[in-house]
Amino acid sequence: MEEHKESGQRDQKLPAEKAETKSWHWLLQGLLFLVIAVGGAAAVACLPAFTLQDIRVEGNSYVPAEEICRIAGVYRGEHMLQVKTDAAARTLIRDLRIEQAEVRRVFPGELVIEVKERLPVARVICDYGYLDVDHQGMVLSAYRTPKARTIPLITGVKMHDLYIGDAVDDAAVQKLLEYLNMLNPEERQQINEIALVRPDYAVAYTAGAVQIRIGALDRLDAKAALTQDFLAELKTAKHPIEYIDLSFATPFIKFREGK
Repeated sequence: MEEHKESGQRDQKLPAEKAETKSWHWLLQGLLFLVIAVGGAAAVACLPAFTLQDIRVEGNSYVPAEEICRIAGVYRGEHMLQVKTDAAARTLIRDLRIEQAEVRRVFPGELVIEVKERLPVARVICDYGYLDVDHQGMVLSAYRTPKARTIPLITGVKMHDLYIGDAVDDAAVQKLLEYLNMLNPEERQQINEIALVRPDYAVAYTAGAVQIRIGALDRLDAKAALTQDFLAELKTAKHPIEYIDLSFATPFIKFREGK
């Protein structure tokens, strides 16, 4: 009887031992699969497709591409997945010259930075030199000695105690910035200077010394449209023009008298 009892106990132990062995077998298989998966992921991550090989900057004309990359803190050779695109975009828009920014990955190996800049539309004189301001009057840069003329200079008024990040609050200057912003960049570059002859009366001068008598600072949208057309046609004008007067409802053009 005792032999039969011991034999029965051994028979009961065998299935339990088999189940335990099977459990360890599945556990080892799971661990092996995990190791292979992690190793495979690491190998894939080291492929050239995951290495930042090219950075493409779009939408910039004022801030150099190299400086945009430096501000964003992204560099060639980095791992693509280590680039924090949202953080890079937030860092970019902290720069006063950049109004909007988007950073995105493009596999294989490319990062695209798309920006919308705050572009200077005019230069104003201040008590210590010059200020470049955007269409809203925000000061983008300040300097003591004049730079090469690439944007119109507003004369007849001087700003005081303004620095980078401040905003111009002079009403007449704000209206002139509004007027300039309505011109295409190509036509705007033809204007060298806008003189505030009086607080409510302005005259613009082209690179060829042609006057654009804006007059009172009203009807600016209509005057900007007329200025746009005039500057476009001025390039091919057959006769030299002295000035155009936009003060009237119907613009008046005076040609230069022959010598």
